Amino acid sequence: MKNLWKTISLISVLGALAVGLAACGKQSTSHQNSGYDSAISNGLNAVADNKFDKALTYFDNALTQKPKDTKAKAYRKQTQAYLDTQAQLKAGEVEKAVTTVAAGTKITGGAKSLKTKLSDLKQTAKTDLAEYRQLKQDVSDQLKVTDGSYDTGIIKQCQHINWQKKPYLKKLKPDVDKLLKQAGQQSNSSSSSSSATSSSSDSTATKTVSSADHKKAEQMRHNIFEADQGTYVWSELEKVPDTVVLQAENQSEAAGGDVGTTGSIIAKQYPNIKSYTGASSDDPNSPGAKDYLNADEAKRELSALDFYNKNQSHIEITGQKELDDPWEFTWSFKGGSMGGTFTVENKGIVSAESSNGNQIEMKTWR
Repeated sequence: MKNLWKTISLISVLGALAVGLAACGKQSTSHQNSGYDSAISNGLNAVADNKFDKALTYFDNALTQKPKDTKAKAYRKQTQAYLDTQAQLKAGEVEKAVTTVAAGTKITGGAKSLKTKLSDLKQTAKTDLAEYRQLKQDVSDQLKVTDGSYDTGIIKQCQHINWQKKPYLKKLKPDVDKLLKQAGQQSNSSSSSSSATSSSSDSTATKTVSSADHKKAEQMRHNIFEADQGTYVWSELEKVPDTVVLQAENQSEAAGGDVGTTGSIIAKQYPNIKSYTGASSDDPNSPGAKDYLNADEAKRELSALDFYNKNQSHIEITGQKELDDPWEFTWSFKGGSMGGTFTVENKGIVSAESSNGNQIEMKTWR
């Protein structure tokens, strides 16, 4: 009987121990699930706040709780793709960035919010790549110019590149600097030689022309003004002598140029005909300067952006701020996660930027 009671006691102890161990195991699993769920939730919240470094840490934490979890792995891969793309854009590796973000959008089993942000970044990266390739080609072509007939639009664009805001263009900086130096040297050379020919130019400008040639020159002025609305100041264009207009037209035709070429030839001698001359600020005393825009006028200039025109019905302007020179408008897609800022500068530049600091598009409105 005594041995029987010992056996029963031992069985009871073992049973209690088993129950206790099971309870501990259940409690441990529950604690593990709680830590995992918290890490995933915090990671997604960090994504919503565009804090991708934090999000990556949270998803790594989730994987320490569940190393084989496919969802946490997918979330982490998406976040890493976003961070890698941003780093590549900042390093000027724009082509590599497009490949990275494209692969990121194809990750399966990931978070919808991350896929949306990757898709937005993909569009930004593709726009950056298009700008990079176009500028690379334009600068390459301009470096081949030997007669000083540079494209003023491209030169102006190069002068106004904000390298901090457009790091994806940084690989082009040596060639851009070389072009600006080359164009500047030829411009100075032209200026020094112009004094030697000024007397002949003056005599040409003061010559009278026939009524037929006067009408021809007047028509050319209208053609120049209407061909590129906003580029020329009519009141200044009217002051250009008929002989200069006709001479410029002859030079343009000989070079196989068009109305735009004629206008550019005239502008070299009479820079005031241009509505904006490349001044660093909208100084009212500078040639072609205009009054500063008010907020409504600045908003109207957003139409110069293809991005704005294509998405206008979905874009909501959420705020505005007047800076030293430009107006800055915050915007977001209605019901969407993407947003950013529009900047309209009085000196003639309008640009769109995403909330993560990437340039979407830049154009001139003057």
